[in-house]
Amino acid sequence: MGRGPTDEYYKVLHEDYVRGTMTCLKPSTIRRVVTTSFPNILNIEPTNNCNLRCVYCPRQKAQKGVGNMSWDLFTKIIDEAAEHGKLIMLNFHKDGESFLHPQFIDMVRYAKKKDVAKTIHLNTNGLCWTDSVIDRILDCGIDDITVSLDAARPQTYKRHKGVDCLEKVERQVMRFFEKRLALGLTRPFVRVKIMEFEDITREEIAEFHARWTGVADMVQVTGIHSWSGEIDGIRVTDESSGVRYPCAIMWYALVVNWNGEVTVCSVDWNTQIRVGSAKEQTLHAIWNSLEIKEARRSQVDGRFDKYPVCRDCVVWVSVGDMRDWFAENKQFIS
Repeated sequence: MGRGPTDEYYKVLHEDYVRGTMTCLKPSTIRRVVTTSFPNILNIEPTNNCNLRCVYCPRQKAQKGVGNMSWDLFTKIIDEAAEHGKLIMLNFHKDGESFLHPQFIDMVRYAKKKDVAKTIHLNTNGLCWTDSVIDRILDCGIDDITVSLDAARPQTYKRHKGVDCLEKVERQVMRFFEKRLALGLTRPFVRVKIMEFEDITREEIAEFHARWTGVADMVQVTGIHSWSGEIDGIRVTDESSGVRYPCAIMWYALVVNWNGEVTVCSVDWNTQIRVGSAKEQTLHAIWNSLEIKEARRSQVDGRFDKYPVCRDCVVWVSVGDMRDWFAENKQFIS
């Protein structure tokens, strides 16, 4: 999710990211760190299984089916990443709830032991957070967590997520902060998030912000996109632009789905831009493959409808127009 319509809620979520986002690197960071050696941001999908039925998620339509990443594939990915210096961020999520993977905490521990990233981040709905899970979270070394609550009122939560359990999740998140405080810890950093749906009132957004300010480490308010038009009935409130320019994400991020299929974007829920297989190739090879170069070239050339997932996307907006820099640095497209 990108920046929403209410810019008063924009905050610096991470020093290398555009203010208000955890997806879009700053242009200055991109110019400084992007290389042909390896991506700077890696998204790993431990599982695309989920315990919610969110109306704004196309997860169950994906042709890849539902499954868990194998331990061997996961360690192969992390071992290679560790050979290329620290990632800016390792994101431990994509289309599902990562805590449903039976080895998820072990995955975090392994990545932390390998010192693979400057920041290890996770987006979660928090439903799996029992006392024992919270204890393991506090002990595993994860740096940064976003809890997607997305509502201040139970009826809003049920309408959007298909389950009536907001109060339960709120208690579990509150319990996390209680246990962390009792242990004298400051990590992991935990923000809570709400999205500016068209049918959520400004009053509810303000209510959410007031409820969690001073409790959570940060309160994040984002817009919402429609997964490139896949979800009917949702009005996009993510930041938009009247001028189309290349998606910078293709120059610094790579996504590995649970089954090893690799794409260039976390919005690519159905793996339309498949650029390789982490089971059969190295990520370095995929990062320099003809497939990924063609995807980038289509952006520089203005062929934004080459892939349906790109045609109606708005996630690219927040970085800004870097077309000239991409055109000058031809090693990424030829």
